[in-house]
This record gives sequence, C-alpha cells and structure tokens, in this order.
Amino acid sequence: MDWSKAKSIFIVSFLALNLLLGYELWIGKWNIVGDSKQASADVAQELDRIMVSRGIKMTVPVPKDTPKMREITVKWVDGESYGRKVTLPEPIRYNLFLSKGSLKDLANKAIPKIESYAYDRVTSKDGLFMMNQLVGEYPLFDINLELFVTNGEVNGYRQSYVEVAAESDGKEEKKVISAYTVLRTLTEKYLQSGAVISDIRLGYHGQFFETEQWSTLPAFPTWRVALENGDIYYVQGFRGDVETAERVPKKP
Repeated sequence: MDWSKAKSIFIVSFLALNLLLGYELWIGKWNIVGDSKQASADVAQELDRIMVSRGIKMTVPVPKDTPKMREITVKWVDGESYGRKVTLPEPIRYNLFLSKGSLKDLANKAIPKIESYAYDRVTSKDGLFMMNQLVGEYPLFDINLELFVTNGEVNGYRQSYVEVAAESDGKEEKKVISAYTVLRTLTEKYLQSGAVISDIRLGYHGQFFETEQWSTLPAFPTWRVALENGDIYYVQGFRGDVETAERVPKKP
C-alpha cells in the first residue's frame, strides 16, 4: 500500500468534511434567525387577530425588545423624610413637561435623590405627580416619589427609596418574554371584550412592605400593562405569571 498517497487522501477528505460541516452550521445559523423572525411575525399576527375578534384596542405601540434582565434584591433606605408627607417651605411652580430647570429647583428644595426618579403617567392623577425610582433605565413600579401639586405648584412630597443589594449581581441574566406573548395571554384569558390598552412598559415589580426590619426584598423583571379604565396588570417577565393591581382612578 502506498501510505504516502493514502495519507494525502485522508487529509483531503478530512478538510472536505470540515468544510461541509462548517457550511451546514452557517446555513443552520441563518435559518434559526429566519425562523425566529418568522415566529415573531406569526405571534404578532395572531395577537392582532385575537384583539380584532374581541374588540380590544391598543393606543400605544407594542415594545419589540426582549432584553436580558435579572432578578434583583433591594433594601429599604431609612431616612428622616422617607415614607411620610413632607411640606415644602415654599411651593415651587413646576411644569413636568416643559421645564427641566424646575426639577433642579425641586432638588435644591431638599427632595432627596429626585434625579433617581422618572415620571409615571399611568398612576399620576389630578393634583398628584407620581414618579418611579429607576434601576438603570427601568422603573421600580412600586417605589415612588409622590409630588403634591396645587394650581401648578408643588407644595409637598412623599418618598420611598431603596438600594439595589450587592447580591443582585450574582443572579442569572435571562431573556424576558416578549410583549406580544404578554398581550396574547391577557387578551385570551383576562381582558374583557372592548378593553383599551393604554400603556405597556417593562420594569421591576415586587411585594414591598415598609417594616421596622428594613429587610432585603426581591424584585422581578415585569411587564406592566395598563388599561384605559384604570385597571393594571403585572406580568412576570420570566414565567408569565399574571397579577392584577387595584384600579387607578381615571384622570378627569
């Protein structure tokens, strides 16, 4: 046997096999991407069909992002003013939408860490601006700064504040379920015919109770879905568990 010739044939065959496997892997990768896009389109189309059949409407776009997030652990921060209503020495004229400078004025009037909050139009109402504490770009739906407003002036506030505990970094990151999946679950099992969805947003939600212990508490990535009639649904971002909240009074 010509071992030199056999060795050459073996090497060529091995290289050809590697090229074939590499090509199949490359094709498979793009097929997966294509299938994923098609699956998303199918879910969106099916959601639209269900909503039309039940007369359910949306007044906001459906978020398309499904980021990776983790469960976090938070701890109440004890402070002299936290958790109780505080009256400002002098009311401050404050236009939430037109004047960024007024936020600085409020900070100068000793509202602690006001820059850590963002306006929540869903739970705000006449005479009360609600602001959610932020973790990065995401709101903590249950941790709020309430601004009491009379005749366009902020005259007082009530504030809750938490810190994200270090052990949160050890939690595993997971991709959250899509907003389309959340809406399909709600439209099929929870919403009444003719419901109008006015807001859907991704943030953090947990069962928080201010206690003497100031213990650490978990908060999970959660989709919050608000209806025009004031109903609110929280859908856990990993498992899809649904929780309803008390109805928010409609704005006059």
